[in-house]
Amino acid sequence: MGNKRERKEVTGFKLILGYLGVFLIQIGFLTATPLFIVIAYPEEVGAVVPFAGTAAVVFVLGLALFFIFLFKKKPSKFRRHEESQLLFLIWVLAIISGAMPFILAGEQLTMNFTKSIFESSSSYTGTGLTGFLDYIDTPGAFAPHVYTYHRSQMQFIGGVGLVLLVASILGANAGVKIYESEGHSDKLLPNIAKSAKLLFGIYIMYSALGSIALYFAGLPWFEAICTSMCALSGGGMSPRSRNIGSYRELAHIDGCFFPVNSVAVEIIVMVLVILGMISFVLHTFILRGRFKTFLRDAETKYIMIIGTAAILISYVGSLVTISALQTHTIAPDDYGLIFRNVIFYVVGSFTTSGFAVTDAASPYHLIFDGEAVSLGRPLIYICTLMMIVGADAGSTGGGIKQFRIAIAFKGLWYSLRFKFSPPHQIHPKTIYRYGEVKEMDSEMVREAYGYIFLYMIVFMVSVMLLCFNDSFSVESAAFDVASAMGNVGLGLGSYTAIPTNFLEFLPFWVLSFDMLLGRLEIMPAIYAIANVREEVSYYIDQRQTRKASAESLE
Repeated sequence: MGNKRERKEVTGFKLILGYLGVFLIQIGFLTATPLFIVIAYPEEVGAVVPFAGTAAVVFVLGLALFFIFLFKKKPSKFRRHEESQLLFLIWVLAIISGAMPFILAGEQLTMNFTKSIFESSSSYTGTGLTGFLDYIDTPGAFAPHVYTYHRSQMQFIGGVGLVLLVASILGANAGVKIYESEGHSDKLLPNIAKSAKLLFGIYIMYSALGSIALYFAGLPWFEAICTSMCALSGGGMSPRSRNIGSYRELAHIDGCFFPVNSVAVEIIVMVLVILGMISFVLHTFILRGRFKTFLRDAETKYIMIIGTAAILISYVGSLVTISALQTHTIAPDDYGLIFRNVIFYVVGSFTTSGFAVTDAASPYHLIFDGEAVSLGRPLIYICTLMMIVGADAGSTGGGIKQFRIAIAFKGLWYSLRFKFSPPHQIHPKTIYRYGEVKEMDSEMVREAYGYIFLYMIVFMVSVMLLCFNDSFSVESAAFDVASAMGNVGLGLGSYTAIPTNFLEFLPFWVLSFDMLLGRLEIMPAIYAIANVREEVSYYIDQRQTRKASAESLE
């Protein structure tokens, strides 16, 4: 009687639901934070009900799940693939909760359920494809500052640390498991909570410095903060309707002492998206001044070579396209403007950021003498390839990831070298990673090839599905799927109209699913589905066993 009763151990679905409750409590708080924007913009008080209602429901649901399944109980260790199931459900519920303020606003935002899920998926995964219409420069927009901040916050949290947010409070075992299940093999510190604080500290510092720089470049504080958050997370959404290109048309914006310098804005944004593309671990080398280690890393060398080649090929392709296929004659001043646009789009592609500098109605075009002139299909082709490749492993970006591509290329090189070398000659297979020369074993190469193959299967199926909609050509379908799976946000299609039939609904849901798969790196979703089947089979077997035992006793 004097001994304390041992806490009941929680396993299986109950454990997952309990941890989901912890996550929803956090999301409830985060969903309420855009309401502070109403203090600065009291005329947007109409947004209070959608956000307060969503925050309350999500918070109460989280508390209920926590108290029912986890309170005063002992969490067990994750069984096989349970962390992937939790990760998948965390992302799905984050997307649904992020969509609710759009849905509750109803006709005021011209957003139905499908478009709201699409917008939330794009925001949380840091993609940037959008059907949003109520920007801060849109006449008669409904609560544009509140919803703009909501989109920016979702991108920052999703890009930098949605899983870190959860992992940091789940304890050592569960936290590390769910962090690794999202594809992070990097460990900054032995303690996941300290790692989370370090990473958030790094990105908050970058975001603050970016906001200050953008303010000096002519953006008001609100726009500077939102743009910096979206750039660092690789999101690509902007407070203004024409994205970053809007600042080319403005000389001065109310709320900022400095005149708008569009060149400075674009340079600052490119620096931020490159920082967001870099692996979490490599940031620590930069901050410690270990630049040689950073530059020697396999991913850094890869992107410097491939990125430079992509920019040069795209630039030459644009010059050839404009001079050979268009009526416009390139003037001396046009060369710099063409290069400025090409480099911005190519950098946006391989950093998976997706900011745009040209009109959404005529993407990859420049206006010469009042006429839209295409920058050329070579640029679109290069951008598509770069979006498929993606950013660094362990970064805020998406795509196949540069480390896997580097391993695949090195594996091919070593394979060819072995075949053409004398039998007695030995070639060590190594790759420089995180300050160390590591051996490339066969399992590492197989994982890279396997993931690339799986990624391309999803890519091809998605392109085929989009082609059922007549508004997509094969080119635009491939481009937009590459953008969605790579979590980029550049697009050739338009997503502003409300879908009314199956073929119009299809692209929104296919691309929303692609965004999620790209962010999760596909395998956790497969493990989650497989784990549900295993859990159901386990419970059925247990039930049959108990039934058989009862029958035998009778």
